[in-house]
Amino acid sequence: MHAKQRVRIASTVDHMRATGLLVGVVSDTHGVWDPALRGVFAGAHQLVHAGDVGNHGGHAAVLGALQRIAPVTAVRGNVDDDAAAMKDLPITALLHLADWSVLLVHILESPEAAAAMEQHQPDVVITGHSHRWSEATVETAAGRRQLRLNPGSAGPARFKLGRSVALLALPERGSGAWPTVRRIELASKAPPRLPEARGGAARGMRRKQVVG
Repeated sequence: MHAKQRVRIASTVDHMRATGLLVGVVSDTHGVWDPALRGVFAGAHQLVHAGDVGNHGGHAAVLGALQRIAPVTAVRGNVDDDAAAMKDLPITALLHLADWSVLLVHILESPEAAAAMEQHQPDVVITGHSHRWSEATVETAAGRRQLRLNPGSAGPARFKLGRSVALLALPERGSGAWPTVRRIELASKAPPRLPEARGGAARGMRRKQVVG
């Protein structure tokens, strides 16, 4: 990340912090830790991760790096399928931040997402999985406004898509203001995966090397 971009991000963070509680939003890291996130999320009050934290392993290393920036809540994605991730990460998570209800779930179209959205009627729904940035305010079947946000992927670039995260500012609930979102683009090439997150094939190769 070059100096001008760091200055722009710092200015954005300062402005958004002044408008409300600042949440750093990330998804689909797939076992990659990008040091640029330290600068992007500096000043955030809370971090959320919408799943595919690791890559058949390694979720704890990614979350540990995020926790050194701010408290983090994460949900399980479809490649968080190792025993440790399945124990540690829920399918959905509901947070109450600055009197806003925020639902985390990896796949928007999943039965789990539909059930949680019906049950909780959240103000904000944060998802991942597609690796595509999306942001929309919709009206639910119950007639409520709802912000739906997918921050894109902060892991390896795929499908000719860019890499990105989001900053979400939640204003004071009684102010009449609606949450604001800013997309932060990351470098097109991701850092290598962490050693703990190289997937089943790599783990098998390491076992063979140890045995042999």
